[in-house]
Amino acid sequence: MKKSLNPTLMLCLSLCLVGCGNSENSPMPVAGNVEEASNVLFADLAADGDPAEKTFQTLDGRGFDVDFFAGQKVFINFWATWCAPCIREIPSINRAAAALEDEGYLFVFVSDEDNDTIENFLMEREFDGNFIKLNGYFATFGIGAVPSSWLLDENGDVTATWAGAYEWDSAEMLAEIRNPSPPDRP
Repeated sequence: MKKSLNPTLMLCLSLCLVGCGNSENSPMPVAGNVEEASNVLFADLAADGDPAEKTFQTLDGRGFDVDFFAGQKVFINFWATWCAPCIREIPSINRAAAALEDEGYLFVFVSDEDNDTIENFLMEREFDGNFIKLNGYFATFGIGAVPSSWLLDENGDVTATWAGAYEWDSAEMLAEIRNPSPPDRP
């Protein structure tokens, strides 16, 4: 059964991480440009209030809350700059985003690291995508490892969760995103 997420629960969504460690996947090349998707994501952000009091921040410091995603199917990947499996899966997530773009999916990368760390990492690696910062720390909520990914429907309901790194642009994973199984947690 689907669960509707309120802002507090959505924050917890942002904090769910699983399984950073060794991965058998080989490194992947840098993904193509998804700048246009990023422009859509951040086009209408209001700068009202203290960004630190918002759930998320853009990397240029504009704060926003989870209600910004209302009405969209959102794939959220929780990652860290120090997590090798996270880094290896970023290009396949970007390829999945490109494959599902016409189907109304928005792909977002969420880290709890500071903006400078995220920005420096992205410049060094030349990664594109919708990278945002969580205001708070994953560990505050008892989360100890990454990567983890969640899929939300247009109502903000969690429709699927995945623990660990995957080849997101594989036929199997694209099918799972299109036809998600219910999340296996309460």
